[in-house]
Amino acid sequence: MKKLLLVYGHALSHHALHTLLQNDLRLQLLYEVPTVREAIRLIHQQPLDAIILDISAPNQNGLEVLCDLKHAAPGLPILVINGSERPDRMIHFIRLGCQGYLPYTTQSSQVIPAIRSIARGKSCLMPRHHQLLTESQPMRHEQLSLRELQVLFKLIKGQPVNAVADELDIAPGSVSVFRAKILRKMGVTNNAALIRYALTHGLIPAPTTLSRQTRQNPDQTDSNNTGSLAKVF
Repeated sequence: MKKLLLVYGHALSHHALHTLLQNDLRLQLLYEVPTVREAIRLIHQQPLDAIILDISAPNQNGLEVLCDLKHAAPGLPILVINGSERPDRMIHFIRLGCQGYLPYTTQSSQVIPAIRSIARGKSCLMPRHHQLLTESQPMRHEQLSLRELQVLFKLIKGQPVNAVADELDIAPGSVSVFRAKILRKMGVTNNAALIRYALTHGLIPAPTTLSRQTRQNPDQTDSNNTGSLAKVF
C-alpha cells in the first residue's frame, strides 16, 4: 500500500480528494495538512511514497510551496493538483520538478491513476506538457539553486530578511547572501525588479491589491517592505 501526504487547498477540493483516496485500497492517505510547514514536519516522521499538492488554496503561491517541499524532500515525487491551464504557469511547475500536473479541469476519474503512477515512481505528464517543455526557452530564474528559489519567492511577496530567515530556519546573513546571488544571476539590482520579472513571467499572478507604499514607490521594497503580493490560484 502506497503511503501519501496531502497538502490540501480549498475545503471542497480537500473533501473530494479525501473521498477519492479513502475509496482506493492501494493508497493510504497517511497525513492531511493545510500548510507546507506542517507537511515538512511530517515528511521526516515516516517514509512516504508521494506528496499530493493541491494548490487551490487562496493567498498561497503553489510554486513557492513546491520549492519548499522539493528542498525538504528532494527524492519524494509530487503531484500538483488544481493547477492553472495557463502555459506559463504549467511550465514553471514542470520545470521545478513535479512528477505530475493536473489542472483544475481534470476529470475526477483521472486523479487516482495519476496518484498511483507517481507513487510508483513514474511521471504523470500529459502530451501537451511534454510539448511545452520542448517549445519553451530557458528563463533567468531557472539558473537559481533550489534554496535561492525559495528565497526569491519569499522576497517577491514582500517578506523582510528576518522573516525569510525565520521561515527557512537560516541566519539573516545567509538570506542577504542568497539575495545578492539572486540579484547577480538575474541581472537586476533590487527587489522591485525581481517583482516585475515575477509578474511578467507568471511566477506570481497579477496582484489584485498591493500596499499603497509599494504601488507608489516599488523600489522601497528593498529596504522596508511590509506589503505583500497575494496569490489567488
